[in-house]
Amino acid sequence: MTDPDFAASPSDERARTLAQFPLSRVTKVFHDEMLGVLPPVHIRGAAGFFVSEAVTADIHAQFVHRDGRFYGSYVALRDPATWITSARIAAYDVDNPNAVELAWYPDGAGEAAA
Repeated sequence: MTDPDFAASPSDERARTLAQFPLSRVTKVFHDEMLGVLPPVHIRGAAGFFVSEAVTADIHAQFVHRDGRFYGSYVALRDPATWITSARIAAYDVDNPNAVELAWYPDGAGEAAA
């Protein structure tokens, strides 16, 4: 739709933001840098930590160290269904056995999916 009066709904904007950094393998250096940037947020029952500064609204970066690998993703802090879990990591590793580790936030969704 090219109507200039058309405004994306909040859910569309949320989905676009989440898609900018989907679950990805990240380097240990990236993980550790994010751990030291701002006080990390640890939530009982959640894997890893969340970056305390929001990307937008309730979207935060989450980072997890699991089985010698490091993972990151944008997640909706108020929606645990978007959080990185052991099950999501297992499915990701099956689907992406040769995933490239990101050294920093992707420039676009295509880079994160590579």
